[in-house]
Amino acid sequence: MLQFQDVSIEDRERIENYFIFLEEPFCDFSFGNLFSWAVVENTKISFLDDFLFIRFSDDEKFYYTFPLGNGEINKAINLIIEDAKINNKKFQFVCLNNSQTKKLKDIFGEKIKINKNRNACDYVYSVEKLASLKGRKYHSKKNHFNSFKNNYEFIFEKINEDNINECLQFANEWYAESQATPMLLREQKVVNKAFENYFKLNLIGALIKINNNVVAFCVGEKLCSVNMFCTHFEKASKDFPTAYTAINKLFSEFLLNNFEYVNREDDAGIEGLRKAKLSYYPEFILEKYYAEF
Repeated sequence: MLQFQDVSIEDRERIENYFIFLEEPFCDFSFGNLFSWAVVENTKISFLDDFLFIRFSDDEKFYYTFPLGNGEINKAINLIIEDAKINNKKFQFVCLNNSQTKKLKDIFGEKIKINKNRNACDYVYSVEKLASLKGRKYHSKKNHFNSFKNNYEFIFEKINEDNINECLQFANEWYAESQATPMLLREQKVVNKAFENYFKLNLIGALIKINNNVVAFCVGEKLCSVNMFCTHFEKASKDFPTAYTAINKLFSEFLLNNFEYVNREDDAGIEGLRKAKLSYYPEFILEKYYAEF
């Protein structure tokens, strides 16, 4: 029987040892995301039979990722089914890649329904292309950056112990000035948890200041076992419309010597966000699926 527990920083190394079994560099399987989003997704983990089990939940359902490990997969799947049954919960498998959906189909056949989750698909970009903005297709982005550079005297600096509180204050002001949708209220809790544990989580970020005030920031972390960075949060002041373009480009330059790709996560089904992510021409989009009976 699975015994679930909270995600703790002390379990980081043990958890990340299982991330080597990932076939796709999904943003969901970065420790910083797993730990920070636990505050709103009720994330729990369990270790059993050479597998890592991850479970999210809401009032209606349990949501399990595909078991990560090298044990007997059929037994691991049965443990998930047993856990949901014991707790009298409906459940789904989530954050699935194509290979995992095939394995579930092999086990359950027509009993299980596979669905693509377009809103959760990750956008992956070339760091070099985001840093340089070369070529005709990036012409408007380059113009936006040049406009920012020519019109403002700004400072770009890494987030550190001296400026992290300013950055968090800016983030909370950004949320306060935005429409308080359920999604943004959830995200604000996650951002605050991430900043409270920023250095313990080995997060990497940078910010832009104008007149000694933070006007934009970007935060993320290295994904395990791949030469890829994952951007978790990026915010810019509404008073500086080109600041989003600036933080994207400058942070990409900052990453350039250490990473080939950057996973800028999903668009959550938000039309404007999807348009913005596509406008930067991803190298590829990581497709995700969910499955239910």
